[in-house]
Amino acid sequence: MAERAVPPVSVNESVSIDSPEPVASAQYSWDGEATLLHTIVETLASATGQAPEDLPPLHRAVDVDALEALFGPRADGRLRPLTGTVSFVLAGHEVEVQSHGRVVVRVA
Repeated sequence: MAERAVPPVSVNESVSIDSPEPVASAQYSWDGEATLLHTIVETLASATGQAPEDLPPLHRAVDVDALEALFGPRADGRLRPLTGTVSFVLAGHEVEVQSHGRVVVRVA
């Protein structure tokens, strides 16, 4: 079986880390090819300036499967009427995952 290529994640970086504004953010598509895990790791890597493989394991801070179950579409494809955010701290940064798929990273 051929390995599926993971599409790049478009990460928006802000100029100043000293402000309360996000250091980096990305939009995750619940029906896209990139996984939520990939989107979170790439956005956090961009914010910290580290390579994704040098970051602490994401499972130490959050259960990504639970995030997908909470915010992702139902088994029949219908979107959930739920809105909200889940945030956690990893690598000195607060990561916020919003129900509509936005991933925002700020300095903790």
